[in-house]
Amino acid sequence: MSHEQARLEAIKAAAATYYAEHGAPIEISMASISKDVIYHGRADSPPTLALWIEREHRFRRAMSDIKTTIHRQTAEGDMVATHWTLEATHTGQLMDYPPSGKRIRMQSMCFDRVVDGLVVEHWGVRDLLSVLREIGAVAKFTPKKP
Repeated sequence: MSHEQARLEAIKAAAATYYAEHGAPIEISMASISKDVIYHGRADSPPTLALWIEREHRFRRAMSDIKTTIHRQTAEGDMVATHWTLEATHTGQLMDYPPSGKRIRMQSMCFDRVVDGLVVEHWGVRDLLSVLREIGAVAKFTPKKP
């Protein structure tokens, strides 16, 4: 393996910690996130590590038996793209929605900038609409027949 390939594998591994260890305690799953991380995304997304962790705690109180799968990663320069899936059981309050007891599956595509083994910037797109449909908060889409 060339030096460049090894470097790219190392930054993919740093980014993968959060996704692969999502069901683990926060100290483990977020071990490779910089304390100065910038969290980009929706207007209500936490821009700092402290707010990101707070959001993680809220999500984990709503979900149990969390399992994740990393489907693929690609890296170029200091950027890593990760396609991953989270599965969990909705056992607590999620936003305004009471526990449904239903198993959810959320697809995600995230981009992380990794510097010195730590994620310093994060962008993520998650299929929350599917989660809301799975817990019964939003009606499932049924296309009309022509």
